[in-house]
Amino acid sequence: MDFDLLLAAISVVIIIGLAFYAGILMSKIKMHKAQNLQREEQQKAQATLKKQQRNDNICESIRFIARATAQKQCNISEAAIRLTVLLETLLLEKAIDIEDEYPALSEMFNKVKDMPTHEQRKKVAVKELKRLDMQRQVFEAELEETIIKEASQLESFSL
Repeated sequence: MDFDLLLAAISVVIIIGLAFYAGILMSKIKMHKAQNLQREEQQKAQATLKKQQRNDNICESIRFIARATAQKQCNISEAAIRLTVLLETLLLEKAIDIEDEYPALSEMFNKVKDMPTHEQRKKVAVKELKRLDMQRQVFEAELEETIIKEASQLESFSL
């Protein structure tokens, strides 16, 4: 009988010890989950801040180019390309409909986007370059007034 009682007591001590150990492990898991959640929230906050800073920089660039364009200090086709690309690169839940909101910029962009620039121009024959430049100047003359109006709107652009 004493042996059975001793065995029962040892079993109870082992069960209590295992329960205590299980409780410690459960609390560690709970702490680990809380730390992971906190880390994820910090990462999301940092990502949101970086996204906002990026968008703020893009908006500043848009305003700068728009101001230069409205003051006729910037080539119309160059402005159309730069402004369109900047508007497209904004990180927004719903993208800006450039064709609807800035139709002249969009039209100019679509007309000149495939024309050679920088290193590509060096590979094109002089006669072809002159033809393309004349074509670009015609496009600019057609759309200049409207693009300047759209650029004036963009001078105060913000999200």
